[in-house]
Amino acid sequence: MVGVIRKRDVLAHPIATLQCFGWPVLLKALVARRRQTFLSLLVESRAFQPPKVAVPELLDDCIGLELSACRIYETLAERFQDSASVSLFFATLSQQEQGHAELLGLCREAASREGWLEDKFAPWRDVVPRLQREMQAYEVSLADIESLPDVMQLVIRIEASEINLIFDGIVAATDSDFVRKLRAFHNAELEHLDYISSQISQLVPEMAAECRRMKAGYLGEIV
Repeated sequence: MVGVIRKRDVLAHPIATLQCFGWPVLLKALVARRRQTFLSLLVESRAFQPPKVAVPELLDDCIGLELSACRIYETLAERFQDSASVSLFFATLSQQEQGHAELLGLCREAASREGWLEDKFAPWRDVVPRLQREMQAYEVSLADIESLPDVMQLVIRIEASEINLIFDGIVAATDSDFVRKLRAFHNAELEHLDYISSQISQLVPEMAAECRRMKAGYLGEIV
């Protein structure tokens, strides 16, 4: 099984998976094909249900933010195909953002079954529309950005925004043992920023300090 949720995650927390998604999903996850994602298992198992709990429609917009970042990085991976290391960096970022969107989709489904803690998400409600406008502007601006340092500056602007904090807010607001117990939901953003910091520092060494500030901002630290 591929994607951000792997078979080993399900094996580590079978009870939480069973309680949230039921026997059909658990059994299919245990015998899943190598190229199948956990989200596709829900579709295949017809496990999507009418929501028992009201979940904010704004979650769809939050998933859209991750997919916007995915498209931006995918475009940059194609643009820098002449540099294998740079293209691989952006292709990896695109895959990570796709994974973040998948995780938020699972949060939405889990919350609709088990519970939603609105107070955990409320601080981000007014931020999402503004961040949507910014991401749209970033996508448009790609046509005018050519140099590698300028492109990396764009990456840092995206990742230093609230996009990663919004992700964590949704995870915190999802009142589900499945989400609480699986490490993928809680490690995704820090691992993402660690990867970005290490790679940009290698590819454009003069930007190492900016990478440290980006990560510190996410952690709430002062540099």
